[in-house]
Amino acid sequence: LHESLDQTSKERLLSLVLLRLKNETTRVPAIKTISVIAVQEIPGSGRIDMSPIITDVMTELSSLLRQSSRGAKQSALQCLETIIRSRSKENTGGLDVSIFGLVLRELSANIVDSDHHISHLSLQASLAILDMSTSCAEIKECLLPAVLDMAKSSLLQEKALDSLLAVLEKLVVTNAVSFQDLLTALGSRLPDQDMNAPAGTSKHSIANLAKCIAAITAATTDTDRNGVMTDLLQSLKSADNAKGTHKSQLALRVAGDLGRVINLSTTPGVSEQLQDIYLASFESPYEDIKNAAAYGLGRSCVGSMSAFLPKILSALEDNDEKKQYLLLSALRELIYCHQQGFGGDITPSVEEILPHLKNHLADKEEGVRTMVADCMGCLACLKPDVIFPQLMSLASENCNLTLTTVATSVKYAIAGKCDAEKALPFMPTFLKLLNEEDISVKNAALLLVYSAIHHNPELVLGSMEDQIIPSLNKLAQLKNVRTIDLGPFKEKVDDALPVRKAALSIFSTCLEKCPSTINVPEFIPIIAKALGDVEDVQLQAHQIVIVMCSRYPNEIAAAVETFVDPLRKTMEKKVASKKGTALERANEWIKSAARVMIVLSRVTDAMK
Repeated sequence: LHESLDQTSKERLLSLVLLRLKNETTRVPAIKTISVIAVQEIPGSGRIDMSPIITDVMTELSSLLRQSSRGAKQSALQCLETIIRSRSKENTGGLDVSIFGLVLRELSANIVDSDHHISHLSLQASLAILDMSTSCAEIKECLLPAVLDMAKSSLLQEKALDSLLAVLEKLVVTNAVSFQDLLTALGSRLPDQDMNAPAGTSKHSIANLAKCIAAITAATTDTDRNGVMTDLLQSLKSADNAKGTHKSQLALRVAGDLGRVINLSTTPGVSEQLQDIYLASFESPYEDIKNAAAYGLGRSCVGSMSAFLPKILSALEDNDEKKQYLLLSALRELIYCHQQGFGGDITPSVEEILPHLKNHLADKEEGVRTMVADCMGCLACLKPDVIFPQLMSLASENCNLTLTTVATSVKYAIAGKCDAEKALPFMPTFLKLLNEEDISVKNAALLLVYSAIHHNPELVLGSMEDQIIPSLNKLAQLKNVRTIDLGPFKEKVDDALPVRKAALSIFSTCLEKCPSTINVPEFIPIIAKALGDVEDVQLQAHQIVIVMCSRYPNEIAAAVETFVDPLRKTMEKKVASKKGTALERANEWIKSAARVMIVLSRVTDAMK
């Protein structure tokens, strides 16, 4: 469709593309071609005029959404969005907005809980239509019911959730659906108090509904927003948790999600009332209410730091361990939201937060320490210049609980995609934790290394030969068995089992991410010993041997005799006395060893 072609030739070519779109064999290339044509600009002439075929193209693409082929649906949805977004209200480019009703009907049928990616693409195409026109009757007849059903899904997350929230906001902003009608419809989707529902299902449904209600409330007028806040506060004050935990959870979460995007302290009395309600909810006998309160408190703080943060920090030092865990969870939500780009600059607050986190680094409750580590890790992603020097100084302390928390903090920072350049100078200090005597510190340090190799190998590549591999070779064979006297009988417990499992996980990840760092001749005796270890370690070792057979066949063939005896013992295990899941697990264990033997036999046969 070069600019030198006359209009007749262009129309002829466009008609041929349409013909190919209707042909099942050439459909996908035709869709790709149409997507390019829709956005292509001719110098001096603007976009190509697709008006001769655009209505037929939209109709044909819509019909493809009824097919069972997922690939055809995906291509058609992406093309529909591209075509619609290439137009505007002022310049429709020959696109008749009356076709949107047909398109919305087909799009709505694909907004389903069973395929979130297709739902995401359908919602994005629907959003493009709403940007062009909100006069279609199908918006209320088809799109709205599909969106409302999707909003209560317990599986909804990530892109599909973001697209759903964007559509709901657009419906309110354009007044395609009145705010009050939409608010009532979403509230009616609150799941019933079903004691037989699968664990976590209602909790996730409520969380998604809360995000939806908060999104439309943030997009509406100040008057409607104030009305919602008044209703939420009234609902929470008069809530009977014994009869309506779901309603209370929803209100707590909505207030929090709303506070993430607007400043709740601008309305007199709202922030003070919410603080009291959240802290009082920590006394609830229901864990879901407590968790919803912690979530809401942390998110409310994002838009109103000056009002909420001092209350959280002061309460953190005045309460017992259970409430401290919830308050730290709230603090984690605050920091996480800033990490996601919400709220203003957190720098002035970091100096206020750090002393309180340090106070709980060595807390006797593991849950509290884990939450502190999560907070420190998130802060390291936001302010690496401040946090990493602090963690490095803490890594020299003699308290094992503190050292474990430091290692876990670094692990969370790496998993959260912290600045690798700023973290790199501190890594040798953190890696020294591998040499600590305490088993828990060793395990935390190994998990740190695993996180680094998995997410950003450059952080540890320079230390692999001198620090990490020698430690891994020792820790993969470490045993620390003790006998526990249980009265009638005694039981042996190996405290070093998690360490061996973590070390083997690192070796397995190294084979995938950085195989050059492994000294194969040194490693083979270690893996041979692991083949005779306890069941969980053996299963890890089986997978590693299978991978090594394809990467290092010569080395494996030379050492195959050391593998045979432990594998034979596993395959000859007697399982007659086992029943149920124990029998299934034992059979899988034996099958795993048999698979390794088959792979080894192929390697040795190939070497003959």
